[in-house]
Amino acid sequence: MEAQKWRGISIKWSRPATPDFVVSLTLGYLLYQQPSVPDWVTVCAMITALRCIHVTRTV
Repeated sequence: MEAQKWRGISIKWSRPATPDFVVSLTLGYLLYQQPSVPDWVTVCAMITALRCIHVTRTV
């Protein structure tokens, strides 16, 4: 077997657009209204909905 090269991970931050903020805040509000959803899940979902953190594998 051949040894595999390790490919690094690149993380980039971009500025979220206005529609991303609207979607993130709406999702956060709806999740916050559900008593069975923990607060940390709401925060993680809001950050993910912003679509400002891009994780890619470098070649």
